Amino acid sequence: MKKISFLIFVCFLSFSQIHAVFSQTDESFVDKEQAELYIVRDLENDHREFLNTNIKIRPPKHFMEFSSDELSGFMHTGTAANIVGFEYPGRPYIDNYEGFMESLKEVDETTTFLGAEKVKTHQGREGTLCFYTFQVDKVDIIRVILYTGDYNTMIFLQANYPAAFDFLIRQVIIQSLLSVEF
Repeated sequence: MKKISFLIFVCFLSFSQIHAVFSQTDESFVDKEQAELYIVRDLENDHREFLNTNIKIRPPKHFMEFSSDELSGFMHTGTAANIVGFEYPGRPYIDNYEGFMESLKEVDETTTFLGAEKVKTHQGREGTLCFYTFQVDKVDIIRVILYTGDYNTMIFLQANYPAAFDFLIRQVIIQSLLSVEF
């Protein structure tokens, strides 16, 4: 009986967290008051580079490096979370690009745009965080994208993780993305 009660409690907690994810599109996605705590406690001390790029981040602790012919990044096997980075040299980041936000909202029928927020990286560069949700094998997934850069290069970082872990790792992922250097 205790096992059943525990399972019901865990299911309720998971569904309430998923509801919280989908119901916060009008709120800020970044907890600015707690940011320093996440940076100090939950991120690696040193920046690590995405292979074959000039991009570096401070990944969350316990994330392992991975790479393939097409992608490089960091992943956490316990939560199935990952962060990948893309660098577009010769393609400038333009903060006021007309229609940029509209193009970010135009996604396929399986993906829902949750919202976006203007941010500054830890280096003080302008950027935009975008939040999406979609399903993979009936599992709700959260995608966080950071779009930033300078006059010479566009940087595109993407993190994915199961929505059930949102309350545990959202702010850590965001602070990791905002630690970007290039």
